[in-house]
Amino acid sequence: MKNTKLFTGLAMLLLLAGAVLIMVPLVWTVCMALKPDSEIYLKSFFPSTPVFGNFKRALTSIDFTRYLWNTVKILIPNLIGTIITSAIVAYGFSRFNFKGKRVWFLILLATMMLPGQVTMIPQYLIFRQLGWVNTAKPLIIPAFFGGGAFYIFLLRQYMSGIPKDFDEAARIDGASSLRIFSKVIMPMCKPVLTAVGIFTFMGVWNDFNGPLIYLYDSKKFTLALGLSFFKGLYTSKWNLLMAATLVVMLPILILFFVAQDYIIDGISISSGTKG
Repeated sequence: MKNTKLFTGLAMLLLLAGAVLIMVPLVWTVCMALKPDSEIYLKSFFPSTPVFGNFKRALTSIDFTRYLWNTVKILIPNLIGTIITSAIVAYGFSRFNFKGKRVWFLILLATMMLPGQVTMIPQYLIFRQLGWVNTAKPLIIPAFFGGGAFYIFLLRQYMSGIPKDFDEAARIDGASSLRIFSKVIMPMCKPVLTAVGIFTFMGVWNDFNGPLIYLYDSKKFTLALGLSFFKGLYTSKWNLLMAATLVVMLPILILFFVAQDYIIDGISISSGTKG
């Protein structure tokens, strides 16, 4: 009993120390966002006088509304494409038997092991030949062709845990495979679909490399690229950059706290750890 309490206490201390380490960058960001211009390069951690007006200055220093709209125009199609196509592919792997099923699934998993840098140049060359550079197409169209190996794997694992008795009962009532998918399987996959949607939202919202590679017209920049305007060649407005960063982070933080139960349920059930 004493050993159990000791281990529990040590575990709690380690978790607390980890939480503090994780919170330090966030606290530093908040403090920097509230510093006046004269204190940006001082060694003091906290601002002597918090300047909340930095948030207004940050949003008016760049074309925030335009960048926000550009981000949303890319985000919504990505959400739709990723969720629908990933679910369709996962449904095929979990519910149908076809020749080479194991091989194709292994190939799918193998793509998860490839670093993005390996496919970056071939993808750029393909999109350049198609004339898609400096458009949002390279950032949207791929989402409608599978969405992502990780999302397919996550959905496939979840769907495999749904008894096929539901499918058979629906087929007896005359339902087709498409109707079973849309009316039976998809409603039962709400937790994992929500998790996929949140991961997709976070990935697109924070994506910097994609817009940086394919977009060179500043009027088409996303929020992630727009933040780079606060960094100059010789000096950087770190307080405004941190203020704008906090504003950009806010939707993700709200989304996570609202839907964290769906994320935990979707991942735990897919991995078979929920009991």
